Amino acid sequence: MVQWRVLLAEDEPLVAQVTTDMLAELSLEVTVAKNGQEALRQAQKILPDLILLDAMIPGLDGFEVAAALKADPATLDIPIIFMTARSSDADKVRGLELGADDYLVKPIKREELLARVRNVLRRAESRRSAQAETSLMRGRLEMISLPNIIQALEAEHRTGALRLTSKGRHGEILFAEGRIASATEGARRGEAAVYSLLTWGEGEFALEPASGAAPLEALTTKSNQSLLLEAARRLDELAALRQVMASFEGPVRMDPGFREAMLHRALPPELHQVVELCDGTREISQLIEASSLDEWETLKLLVRYLRLGMLEPPTSKRLSPRLTVQASVDFQAVKEFNVGTSFDISPGGIFVRTDQVLPTGQSLLVRFTLPGVDHTFKAVGQVIWSSPNEMGGHPAGMGVEFLDMAEDEQAAILQYIVDTMVAQALAAEPEP
Repeated sequence: MVQWRVLLAEDEPLVAQVTTDMLAELSLEVTVAKNGQEALRQAQKILPDLILLDAMIPGLDGFEVAAALKADPATLDIPIIFMTARSSDADKVRGLELGADDYLVKPIKREELLARVRNVLRRAESRRSAQAETSLMRGRLEMISLPNIIQALEAEHRTGALRLTSKGRHGEILFAEGRIASATEGARRGEAAVYSLLTWGEGEFALEPASGAAPLEALTTKSNQSLLLEAARRLDELAALRQVMASFEGPVRMDPGFREAMLHRALPPELHQVVELCDGTREISQLIEASSLDEWETLKLLVRYLRLGMLEPPTSKRLSPRLTVQASVDFQAVKEFNVGTSFDISPGGIFVRTDQVLPTGQSLLVRFTLPGVDHTFKAVGQVIWSSPNEMGGHPAGMGVEFLDMAEDEQAAILQYIVDTMVAQALAAEPEP
């Protein structure tokens, strides 16, 4: 039966295999990392009981890895044994000053390695036992899920702070007589933190005596059962939301006109924050992590913005936003044009839904009004696409590019589109 989890950071496959074989008689589960970055990721993911660390591992070297591990509260207490060919006193001192429990110089004899590992794990067991004495409950989420933990604490009317760690993330749920009273997770507070924590499928938890009062923004009002049911519903929908956004690659950027208009509205703080985060500096995973909403609510907003055309995919060639308007539009073919050597062109245009199409390249006059706007817009345009029948999911009609339209009219159209789509984006948003 495996009693301990050991992370071996070693880039040489033969050395890694020999070391694993040397440790075979101990009750260990050995995970191998081939470079410094992988060692950090694995340490945060599996939270091993011991890390055997090569000082000369590629990428981040062993000393840099050790410094990062000791700077992270989730991995701070994990014992480290350096195993390296660097034998100078300066290297040994550096390793020990970084918090390593031991420093072994290669080549390492089997008996010495086993003795050092046993010694470090024995001390780790003592620390674990001491922590267990002050802990009301502890374990791994792989063995007992958070919903089951919540139901057990509610049934026993337990009071305490349930602290959770997973892949470098940290969260806490405060229980009062079995009821969830408050929660925090990253930037999330209250119910949003509970919903986020309930998506964790791995990591460690410990119920400890509660100390201090929770901040007001972290308090919850719903019953445990309501939180669990709502979290289950959101989890069912998460896969579909993730699938919609899966095709969106690169940083998330909202069209500047939409973003500015949204930020000038009296938005709920959480919604205002998501709009601010759509500034083109974060990919979806980074935006979700920075959001104070849970993943479901954040993705729901992003999917709505994407479908409304408010987000700009990095590969998009669209020059201006579009809006479907249920109103009539007049158009008339122009039979003759004087030939000129140059002309001004704007990215604006109109797609006319009609089976009375004109051929591609035909010049025409268009005239239309916008609902609620007391003005008739006129422009000279040119047909850039047309079909009298539905084709490839496109309705019958023709796309017309404006060749001559006053700048103030273009600005009025853009403002109308922005205002209308912002109103649509806000119409079905969750209550603050």
